[in-house]
Amino acid sequence: MPQQPEGRRVYLAGPPYAEEYRRRAETMVRTLGWEPVDPMRRDYRGRTEGNETKIVEGDLAEIAACDAMLAAFTAPDEGTAMEAWYAHALGKRVVAYTGGTPPHPWTVYVADAICADLERAVRALAETDSGGSASDQVVDERRR
Repeated sequence: MPQQPEGRRVYLAGPPYAEEYRRRAETMVRTLGWEPVDPMRRDYRGRTEGNETKIVEGDLAEIAACDAMLAAFTAPDEGTAMEAWYAHALGKRVVAYTGGTPPHPWTVYVADAICADLERAVRALAETDSGGSASDQVVDERRR
């Protein structure tokens, strides 16, 4: 994979119990020289009630501080959808990893690239040029 400039940060959005995705994505993103930002390190599973503001404001701040987002849309998850929408609204690059699940129209709308394969999704981050676009082969695999 091509190396990117040091210091780039990518927010790893995904369902709360997507440990394998996070583990694999973190390793691949580090290979690019990017810093993965995993919101689940602030783990509120089983104790979200009463902590909603901390959770959401922490996520929003981390998304704003990142250069891009890698979002796992392998299963429906409100949090991932909201995080991707926010990143899109801020003008951040959003790469959706679907694992082969057909993307929802909102995913298609907010994502700059949609990839069924995690390695290809990470490569879409790496192939971003200064204009913020990925090569046609990874923009949307459904078009092939």
